[in-house]
Amino acid sequence: MSTSRTRGFTLIELLLVVAILGILASIAMASYHQYLDKAKRTVSISALENMRKLIEGYAIDHGGFPASIDFSTCTDQNSVQVLPPLICSQMHDDLFSIDSYTLSGGTYTVMSRALDSNHTVLKMSGDAIVAVTQ
Repeated sequence: MSTSRTRGFTLIELLLVVAILGILASIAMASYHQYLDKAKRTVSISALENMRKLIEGYAIDHGGFPASIDFSTCTDQNSVQVLPPLICSQMHDDLFSIDSYTLSGGTYTVMSRALDSNHTVLKMSGDAIVAVTQ
């Protein structure tokens, strides 16, 4: 009399493999989201660097920094274009928001928020762009 036994996996073994795969997938997703946030912050910082160069160019052309900037049209208080329309559109795509522009004592400050999941506050003042913790 011969008994044949089929080979295969038990339910417990399959559940264990599915659990391990789930843990690995959750670790991978967390790393992926951190990578995306860092990339979005980098794009936002790059947009601010472009803005800084254009504001500096405006200062050279007009003898000083604009007293104010309307970021919906990217014009100064006299309706003079500070940022070209294409760059202005790119700023709106690359930044979550531009909160303020202030000019004090010949130094300007731009406060904005990055596109990352935390909407990191970025402060641009002169040559420095820093993330502000709140």
